Amino acid sequence: MNTVNTPTSLIDLHIHLPGTVRATTLADLAAKNGVELPLPAEELYTRINSSPTEEEQGRGPWFPLLRVYELISQSLRDRDDFSRTVFEALEDAKNNSDVAYAELAFSPSEHIKAGVAYPEMVAGIEEGFARARTELGVDGRALAAVNREDTAEVAVDMVRTVAQHPSDAIPGIGLDFYELGGMPEKFVDAFRLAGEAGLKRTAHAGEHAPTAQTVETALDVLGCDRIDHGYQILRDPRIVERCAEAGVLFNVAFTTSRRSLIQWRRESIAGMVEAGLRVTINSDDPALFPTTLKREMEIADEVLGERRAWLVNNSVDATFLDTDAKKALRAKVLS
Repeated sequence: MNTVNTPTSLIDLHIHLPGTVRATTLADLAAKNGVELPLPAEELYTRINSSPTEEEQGRGPWFPLLRVYELISQSLRDRDDFSRTVFEALEDAKNNSDVAYAELAFSPSEHIKAGVAYPEMVAGIEEGFARARTELGVDGRALAAVNREDTAEVAVDMVRTVAQHPSDAIPGIGLDFYELGGMPEKFVDAFRLAGEAGLKRTAHAGEHAPTAQTVETALDVLGCDRIDHGYQILRDPRIVERCAEAGVLFNVAFTTSRRSLIQWRRESIAGMVEAGLRVTINSDDPALFPTTLKREMEIADEVLGERRAWLVNNSVDATFLDTDAKKALRAKVLS
């Protein structure tokens, strides 16, 4: 399964921009933009636990990951905020894990609710990536993610806005937040519009809903080019076989704020690989868990054996880059 080449750097394709924001940066941005935090940012980050056990509940307060994610999103209010956080995300990825390329998901509707104009977001994101390429030698793209807790109409409006403001820095869309908050078929119109606009598509599927069908729906109904998470696919051997034969790429992560699921995730990812599915390893929300892509790859070594070349090669194939850019990236990360 391994290729003959050795990875010289890494690729992170499932990483949420708010989930990269340093606690010190959140403190700055919240103060600047008038966002009230329930605790000082550095303390808040240590209190993230999305599903505490009964014993842990007595050691609270705890804050669900997605609620902290919302607070961070509300704290990004202008071009400079987006530029700063994008650059810092890539700076930390480079310094902590020698990442050469990353795709950062952000949720435009969360920022629009806070009064941020979409073109302002785009300008800051483009600026942050440009600075990272110049100062760090790290490249990246952003994905405009639908918040599945929004209505179908809000999702369509968001995708229409993205399509009306095309940017090379934002080649596609995603589908984020708690899976049971909005099943994939709810967003068929938004994803169809994205496809018509030439945007790439991915979605969180097979993460929380106890069924493999959400993976198949994301592929067939939403037209997704790849899948984020996907662990529940193991519930249906037919869908597993179909995805293995088609070479569908799954962007997985071992670490989660639902601590009781960490061992299950490890076993599930091992099962996916054993079943012939192609996976990539990612950090998801590294500042909030906390973790790094380097640590996630170390877990992969423990759980999957030495498959780094195969995993990084999968990551190149899974990027939302064009053919020439993929070729150049492969040459950069696989010597």
